[in-house]
Amino acid sequence: MTIGTINEQSYPATMGTRGNARNAVIYVLVLLVFGVAVPGAKGLGFFDPALLSAYACIGTVFAGPLAAKEFEARPASLGQAIRWIARAALFGESIAAAMLVCGIATVFVRNRAAFFPPDLESLAYSMLLGLAGCFALGSLGAWVTVQFSSGVARMAMRTVFLGLLVLLYLHGQSLPDVAGTGIWISAMASIGFVLLLRRSLRNLSLRTP
Repeated sequence: MTIGTINEQSYPATMGTRGNARNAVIYVLVLLVFGVAVPGAKGLGFFDPALLSAYACIGTVFAGPLAAKEFEARPASLGQAIRWIARAALFGESIAAAMLVCGIATVFVRNRAAFFPPDLESLAYSMLLGLAGCFALGSLGAWVTVQFSSGVARMAMRTVFLGLLVLLYLHGQSLPDVAGTGIWISAMASIGFVLLLRRSLRNLSLRTP
């Protein structure tokens, strides 16, 4: 059994051997705050398409750092690296999906008489944008970690998140309208970062005796 195989088997989305109790508490708190408290305070205003779109993209906050953490160990192959990125992306977006489900359920329970469903088409596009963003940020975190270090990757993630927060603050209302464009941009970014990751892994293998 190789080191890469051991790392892949021990991955289970940060709920494994590395700080699983602390991570579980963090995720529960995140769900309680953003999946219950905020929707409960917003009421039917929680169904604002811009707010739901922002929620759908929250998974990027988890996917990038998670990928950076996992790639502190060198993957055995590009295929394994892509699987690690995919797992990080799916885990991040699953957190976003859980928050949305909890939020919609909270609004339903508190506003049964006046309840109406959110715009499902807009929400679906937003979820695709969030998933594509998770792949892009996961790929970026993976490449920067392999090429430089996990510390540099964390700094890169903070810079990207700060930029996204500024964009969200300035143009958040237009987020549902640009979801399709954002999906394509994120997909192209993911491909670019994976190609850079492949080159970095190849260079490492050439330097390894």
